[in-house]
Amino acid sequence: MLQQPFYANLVQQRVLDLQFLLLESNAHQASSKPRALSCGQGGDFYIELQRSGAGQLTQDGRTAFLRQGDFCFCDMSRAVSWRFESDYSLYKILIPREKISSKLGNTHNLTAKAVRGNSVSGSLVYSFVMKYVPFLDLLSPQRASQLSDILLNLIVSALSELSEGSPVQPCGHTTIFFIAQDYLERHLSDPDLSIHDCAQKCGISTRYLQKLFQEQGTTVNKWIQNRRMENYKCALTDPLLAEKNITQIAYDCGFSDISNLSRKFKAENMVTPSEYRRTHLARLYLFNTNH
Repeated sequence: MLQQPFYANLVQQRVLDLQFLLLESNAHQASSKPRALSCGQGGDFYIELQRSGAGQLTQDGRTAFLRQGDFCFCDMSRAVSWRFESDYSLYKILIPREKISSKLGNTHNLTAKAVRGNSVSGSLVYSFVMKYVPFLDLLSPQRASQLSDILLNLIVSALSELSEGSPVQPCGHTTIFFIAQDYLERHLSDPDLSIHDCAQKCGISTRYLQKLFQEQGTTVNKWIQNRRMENYKCALTDPLLAEKNITQIAYDCGFSDISNLSRKFKAENMVTPSEYRRTHLARLYLFNTNH
């Protein structure tokens, strides 16, 4: 059996003092030697987040086995080794040492410990990276910097849960707002979605949750209804759902009062959901036949 030739593809982005590397490669093993703290990026920490495939990272006598969605912490000043048995892709997020040490103190017991993608903190980090990091170059410097700060807070909070004897680090209000949005987004299809449940999951009061959304010029209920309406309109124009009953689509999007939805939809779009679907699917058909 012929051995597959080695290949690797690397894409790099930088936002202020954070560096993001997207690495795609095939099966191989690698290792690095300890680096002096004074040698440029040798003193940095980094997060390795598994985007696809699986891998192993070993440091300080521990080995983290990473699947899609998992991530672990690594200290670039100490020896580390990697093992990948098949094709994979991952994100490396390089973070200046002081950004982590100032919040977590001694990090020796954090290296090569997996934060699982199906945990609350792990899923927040993974969903944030996948949603925003590929588009950081397209954002304004101010917005990109704000998102990087949120990501760093999410990472520090997740790592503090691994650190024995260290209190879980509190998140800033911008980070909490993202966590709340993420929870609501994942539960939009539930007609019983509760503001109280969201606040409880975020570890804050309902009043403070409402305040966070008011600072963004909206309310929790209005945000939920707007996102459900966006999902509904998107589903109505999806050719793969062309045969699905529009009432069932509405239920799938989290709506329970169909009559009220129909009235609101027509008031906002000047057409009924059926007419909206028919018009957009017809346009899509004409576009496809002309191309």
